[in-house]
Amino acid sequence: MRRFSVLLFVLAFAVPLAAANLGTSPMNVDGLTIDLLSVERKGAVVTVKWAVRNDGKSEQRAMFVLDGKKATSYLVDEENGTKYFALSDKEGQLLATEDEYDGIWEAVAPGQTKRFWAKFPAPPPAVKTINILFSDADPFESIAITDK
Repeated sequence: MRRFSVLLFVLAFAVPLAAANLGTSPMNVDGLTIDLLSVERKGAVVTVKWAVRNDGKSEQRAMFVLDGKKATSYLVDEENGTKYFALSDKEGQLLATEDEYDGIWEAVAPGQTKRFWAKFPAPPPAVKTINILFSDADPFESIAITDK
């Protein structure tokens, strides 16, 4: 009975989490790793969701510059040669996880995982994959865009 309970737990929780991960990249910050969770297009907007894990022994800061000339986190449509920066509202606030000024600046404690999101202009409907570049990490290339 106990084995059945463990198997049921794995099937119910662990398998969907693994399936949701579109890719993983270590960051150039000691102990931090990015897990790309989803890339969804709805109308003229693409929403990107990701998580940052700290497998290190000390608190680290995850930084994603999303706005302005110094943006280091953005989307690239290789088919059309277009770079897409995060969207902002009428007041100039980024459409992203609790942004500060021009991006996300978040402390991640050892053993902790934090989830983030940002909204970007969508590429043309014919574009089915996108490259995602995050600060301090290798690019995620040719990631499928899920249409909603």
